[in-house]
Amino acid sequence: MKRARAVELIEQMLHRLDDSQEWPITLVQQVWLFGSFARGAIEPHDVDVAVQFDRDKRMKEIVIQTLLAGRGNPDAQLRRALAGTSRGLQIQFDDSVRGQLESEGTVMLPLWQRGDPLEKALDVLYGIAEDSDAGRAERHDMIDEFIGLDRHIPRPVRAELIKWQEQGLITIAKVTLPDAPDTDLLDDPNMLWSFRRWKPDSPLRRAALASLSYLQARGAELDDIDLSGTRLCTPRRLAGHRSEPVWWINWKWQGYRGIPYCVRGGKAWLEVVGPTRTRPLTALMIQPGLKVRDLRD
Repeated sequence: MKRARAVELIEQMLHRLDDSQEWPITLVQQVWLFGSFARGAIEPHDVDVAVQFDRDKRMKEIVIQTLLAGRGNPDAQLRRALAGTSRGLQIQFDDSVRGQLESEGTVMLPLWQRGDPLEKALDVLYGIAEDSDAGRAERHDMIDEFIGLDRHIPRPVRAELIKWQEQGLITIAKVTLPDAPDTDLLDDPNMLWSFRRWKPDSPLRRAALASLSYLQARGAELDDIDLSGTRLCTPRRLAGHRSEPVWWINWKWQGYRGIPYCVRGGKAWLEVVGPTRTRPLTALMIQPGLKVRDLRD
């Protein structure tokens, strides 16, 4: 976007912070700018903003409800209060992620703090000098498969995946998961029971169905799949069959440190990166590396 448009979006956010006395915007305590805009880029891709806010009882209840529903984003209401409907502001609400970025050398420019006058924040905004050489910051611990997904893969995870691949323990491939709206997986009431934790429009439900269909097309048996930490209620398992999984479907990098162990004795780990309700689903297909395959042979 043009820099003038980026400045306009930040101005609008600052006016919302200054004008509103309503929840949840009153939770916000401090705001920083970082990324290419903060470095002076003339045409930043977007505006990176970090926000520190108080997590009151009401916000904590929303987080719990979101986790139980398996859908949505607990920060969505606060994001709308700050950015409106614009997608030009990329807002980071996680304090630990902000700390990780700072430890990696990312400069956080303090923009606004509760109690500051609006004019002070605007002076900071207008004081950022334009720099025609300021582009996107170098991404550390990157391979081609992570391009476009790195926002959803924490740097420590990227580093370990690359290390395991270099050691020959795993191979990594980026894949697109076709939707499975017409799947017959849910025709069985027992299988339907396995999906009871997600609402019909949950992005995790969509990711689960697409992933199962993707693996089935590659020869996976439902009996052998671990779906986000849960085994499926297949007829064989209900009849008493027990076996270790050889396929894993996962998201949000839960238990990712077990990937080398899992694929050493199994087939693959399918990590859905940033599940979404409507946008294309992308995953990393992680399979045994050359060293593991040699040991098997």
